Amino acid sequence: MSLTPKPDTRTLLDLVQLWHDHHGHTLKSARDRLRSLRKLCHALDNPRAEAFTAQHWAKYRTQRLQEVKPSTLNHEHAYLKAMFSELERLDLWHQGNPLAKVRKVRTDETEMAYLDHAQIRRLLAHLKAKPNRDCYFITLLCLATGARWSEAQTLRAEQLAQDRVTFVATKSGKSRTVPVSPHLAGQFRQRRSIGRLFGNAYKAFQSAVQDLAIQLPPGQLTHVLRHTFASHFMMNGGNILVLQRILGHQSITMTMRYAHFAPDHLEEAAKLNPVANLGRHFVDTHKKTATMDG
Repeated sequence: MSLTPKPDTRTLLDLVQLWHDHHGHTLKSARDRLRSLRKLCHALDNPRAEAFTAQHWAKYRTQRLQEVKPSTLNHEHAYLKAMFSELERLDLWHQGNPLAKVRKVRTDETEMAYLDHAQIRRLLAHLKAKPNRDCYFITLLCLATGARWSEAQTLRAEQLAQDRVTFVATKSGKSRTVPVSPHLAGQFRQRRSIGRLFGNAYKAFQSAVQDLAIQLPPGQLTHVLRHTFASHFMMNGGNILVLQRILGHQSITMTMRYAHFAPDHLEEAAKLNPVANLGRHFVDTHKKTATMDG
């Protein structure tokens, strides 16, 4: 006589806690991720996990898009999908991933601003004139290395060695080392020989941008410095693969957003197209002739 398996009564919140206990707590952003997943479960009315389907997500997605940007919804999608996948890998969930075949919402490419040379000079001069130069040096470091603001702001003296800066508290969790000029490295070393080199200066940067009336897209305040480094790097003839390593992008797709800044970007289109070598007689050289009245 076969026994009927007991129904799985665990809810989405139960799975979130299970995921956190066995994997989530190891993530760099563990606390924020746990908070986001719990909030998402409540928004979904915390259904029984076994009964949760792609159709439930589709209904939630339609309602949610009236409240948030597509990119925000896609983050929620990714978090929940990754939770199910990880529990499957750990052999803690055997009912399949309900979001495995669900596509993310299509989003428009984000506008990326960067500073030109005149704006860079004005910004640095403005910050250098301040009594506290922490913001000046953080900005200078971001512009010289492409570092994220958080990476530069938390830099310690121990991370400077032989005119190289090693960023350890990175978004990917992997450290990366970027060369800097001997002059710049010397300025940083003069600040202190151990511990954090700078204090928190985000608000000081925000005030400087407002004082100088620099117009930036929403959400790109300090990140404009990273975009500025990458854009000028490519405009000056830099290699896209080298840029990927400097910025610490795990995928070249992220770095390719800057490819169009290269001086020779897509120049082959003019040289390698099928009509490039057909001869001048295929090109319309008709010239308009001037006419005179009378």
